[in-house]
Amino acid sequence: MTGTNMEHVSLARDDAKLSLRVLSGPNRGAETPLEEGVWLIGASDTDDLTFADPELAATHLRIKVEAGRIHIIAFAPGVRIGTKDLPVGNLTVLDPPTPVQVGRTIFVIGPAGSSFPEAASMGNGEPDTSAPLAPPELASTLVGRRIHLMAGSIPRRLRLGAVACTLLIMPVVVFWAAIGRVPPSASEVSPATDPMRIVRQIIRELNVARNVEIARVDDKLVIEGDFRPGDDAELQVALNNAGLEVEVISKPPTTLSDSQLIDLVTTVISGFGIEGSVRVIGAGEIAITGYGPSDAEVEAALHHLRQDIPGLTEVENAIVTPDGARVFLESAMTAQLRRSIHILKKADGVLVSGALAPIAFEAWQKVAARFREKFAPYIRLETQFTPVILPVPRGVHLGQTPFIVVENGTRLKIGDSLESLGQIVDIDRSGISVRIGADAMHLPYPSKPKWMVEEEKG
Repeated sequence: MTGTNMEHVSLARDDAKLSLRVLSGPNRGAETPLEEGVWLIGASDTDDLTFADPELAATHLRIKVEAGRIHIIAFAPGVRIGTKDLPVGNLTVLDPPTPVQVGRTIFVIGPAGSSFPEAASMGNGEPDTSAPLAPPELASTLVGRRIHLMAGSIPRRLRLGAVACTLLIMPVVVFWAAIGRVPPSASEVSPATDPMRIVRQIIRELNVARNVEIARVDDKLVIEGDFRPGDDAELQVALNNAGLEVEVISKPPTTLSDSQLIDLVTTVISGFGIEGSVRVIGAGEIAITGYGPSDAEVEAALHHLRQDIPGLTEVENAIVTPDGARVFLESAMTAQLRRSIHILKKADGVLVSGALAPIAFEAWQKVAARFREKFAPYIRLETQFTPVILPVPRGVHLGQTPFIVVENGTRLKIGDSLESLGQIVDIDRSGISVRIGADAMHLPYPSKPKWMVEEEKG
């Protein structure tokens, strides 16, 4: 990764199946579906898709389709998103169907079956070098469409092999179309035993590296690439199990400065709606503090960070979410307090409501103080409480048939309803117990009764 400039394009959250269609260039008209996963575009043997474009570099760019988002990162110059250049090392979230230009080729990604913009929407003012189509270009276009037809009905792993095979045969088709002859039958090509093809297929299936170079040295193959820790050993085992004599070499990891690492992490997490700060706490270690819209978004962002940023080994997560705020409140309250309170998750915080007696309200205030210490200023705490207070008692009569007499002379006994609080289930010296829902809440007398008598047990 050679650059630190980053650009954020609005998110693509469409769950529909996606297709890549070539609008301009040698493969104009070609189309292939894009399933979730990583797609490498370039002239390398291990790239998933390629174009008959002389300006296409080895592993020119990477496209990742995951959870409704389309992520693009450029590994070589000459990539444009819409009318803006995409710097090398950029990690961008693409908004379909914004056109993408790489070399002389312009393509778009959008929901399968939808209408796509014209190549002129790139706004670069350059002529469409693909029109009119010469016989070789026409053959390339037909091959590209054949890729689309093949890919629509077979699994991704087999499809990648079919795509690679078709792209390898493409120059032969172009040659025969140029001289006006019918190419030989494809059955004459037997790639099943080609070690290079087997290696490329295994690398794609394991998805263990990018920027891979494969060379034949003496009687064995040498594979060099950017591997995550342990992936080079996994690839070596898989290739040995396939009966191949290979040597897997891991390139030295790309080293980012602290400022580059912070900028790149900030760009990634902002694509998931996460707001906050990033700091470097050690070699390859960062801490993120801030707010995330949900636990799922935070987990997805952390997954992308660990997978996409070279050299990142540890992420200290201090991102708070409304989901986490609700869990904290439920675990911090006593069982009785939980039964008296209702928690509602909101876009900007949480709303807590309920009917609380004075003692319960004191307990809640302690919980609220702990909440604000942990979640402020990112998540707002809103409360709507109804105080539960007994009417002032004039006197209390205890015994087998206890009752209280309130100031207006009304006598309340067990089984009576106390205004809107609930049914009285017990009366003692300190207060009364009221059933609220399925639970009983003890309410102390708001003031000392003027008199209290107790029947003698006979």
